[in-house]
Amino acid sequence: MQRALLASVLALAVSACAYRPDPTELVKIVDSPSDVRVCQRLGEVSPVVPTTPGFDSATESMLEATVALGGTHLYMQQTTNDWSLVRGIAYRCGHGTVRENVVIRAKG
Repeated sequence: MQRALLASVLALAVSACAYRPDPTELVKIVDSPSDVRVCQRLGEVSPVVPTTPGFDSATESMLEATVALGGTHLYMQQTTNDWSLVRGIAYRCGHGTVRENVVIRAKG
């Protein structure tokens, strides 16, 4: 009985450790500029695209481009009031984000 229980617990523990998410699954999709205001902008990952049927493939290519740039967040920028057109912009947020600080010194 104990061997069966030990074997099932061991199998469960091993299977739980085996899952590795796809890198695109780790990218967070956001739709508000406030979500990325303290992040480093990496660049646009798509032109303006329609959100009509087939938008899933456009989203997947935006996610892949975000991962390729080292991004953690994909900002879907609304370009029309009804969300029929959007643009993807990649950002890196969180640990490892480098913001450039500008120091202005007065001569004197």
